Amino acid sequence: MGRAVAERGTRQLIVVGGDGTIHEVATGLLEGGGDDPPAMAVFPVGTGNDFYRMVGAGKSAEDVVAVLQGGRVVRFDVGRVEWPGGQRVFVNLLGVGIDVEVLRRRAGFTRLGGLSQYLAALITALARFRPPGVEIEVGDQRISGRTTLSAITVGPSIGGGFMVSPDASPSDGHLDLCHFPSMGLFKIMGLIPRVIRGTHGSSRDVTTCRLQEAVIRSTGEDPLWFELDGELAPEPAHELRIRVLPQALPVLVPSHA
Repeated sequence: MGRAVAERGTRQLIVVGGDGTIHEVATGLLEGGGDDPPAMAVFPVGTGNDFYRMVGAGKSAEDVVAVLQGGRVVRFDVGRVEWPGGQRVFVNLLGVGIDVEVLRRRAGFTRLGGLSQYLAALITALARFRPPGVEIEVGDQRISGRTTLSAITVGPSIGGGFMVSPDASPSDGHLDLCHFPSMGLFKIMGLIPRVIRGTHGSSRDVTTCRLQEAVIRSTGEDPLWFELDGELAPEPAHELRIRVLPQALPVLVPSHA
């Protein structure tokens, strides 16, 4: 859909949906829009709406109309991941670890919304989660071991409001890594309130950094399942190569944002 819109020469469009819908539209725009795809406004009706938090506008129809009529265009960074079987862009999140299991369990909590839905799915997922072994390369830095969650993001939040990278900016030309190693259940539960507030960065158990390129490899026999913007990847992979596409996606934001 996004590709067809871009090829028709449209200069603005409204995306009605959540992070998964934005992911699909943005993929089409970037594939079919060349270096100057149409600017995207967002009417957030999804579960998490973490991308929309970067837009900085209200959620009503009137707010969206105001952005269309008087907003300005800001070019957001986008991530690209490549693996032996394919490649995809992501507008906010690539995740490895517990979030994959959370995605598989969220269908059982559809009555809840946003952060509450993610929390409920997270608590049930932790009971049977087995952290995968990974090796992460960021420049000269190497992180090895089992991971509870390794999240590479464009913006600050995932899962409807978990502030994994509170200082992340969608237009700084970088992605942000937040890595939680394998840890016991009680330590994880103790960290959750800090992650929601975005105050976990001082924990000795957490590794954070900014990056332009990274590689994530499986250190076990099994390939890694990963997620992109709240959707399970089409297949697992033994190696993921991630890089930033600086200011690739035009987004309409309020003039005061």
